[in-house]
Parts: sequence; structure tokens; C-alpha cells
Amino acid sequence: MTDLGAAAGLPDAGFVGGEVSSPDIVKRSIVVAGHKTSVSLEDAFWHALKDIARERGQSLRSLVAEIDAGRKGGNLSSAVRLHVLDHYRRRAGAAASVAGV
Repeated sequence: MTDLGAAAGLPDAGFVGGEVSSPDIVKRSIVVAGHKTSVSLEDAFWHALKDIARERGQSLRSLVAEIDAGRKGGNLSSAVRLHVLDHYRRRAGAAASVAGV
């Protein structure tokens, strides 16, 4: 495994390492709830996740742990994608509400 944190512009924030499984997907290892697991996400989701963590004043590790604790099934990668999607849907809904749409 190679550490892609710096290459992707992401701080390590608890990530153990990463590898590229395809040109668009980055697989990273992270310790969540005391166990090592891996998360495979498209680069855009890693960047969005980093932005969400920064907005909330928390580390990537703590945000992923929160997502993991709240998921009701499926794999962690899917739960992270859904969390990012929900975050931006809520933001878009709030913006539409303010604009009176």
C-alpha cells in the first residue's frame, strides 16, 4: 500500500495507507472503533468528505467513525457516499429555502 494522502491533498487524520484500485477510486485504510477497515471512494467523495469534516471542525477519522456508527447496513464506502450526498442535498435545500424557491 502506498500513502496517497499527500498526493490527494488529504491529511492523514488517522488513515493508515491507501492504494488506487482504479484510476478514479482511491482505497484507504482507516481505524474506526478500534479496528482497521478500508474505504474505497472516488476522489471527489474524498474531497467532499474532507470539506465536510473541516466545516464541522473534526478530523476525517472522527467523521468516518460517526458515519460508521450511524449506518444501518451496507458497506462503509456506501454509507460515506450517502452521507456526502445527504449533506449536499440538505445544503441545497436550505439554499433553495432561503432563496424562496
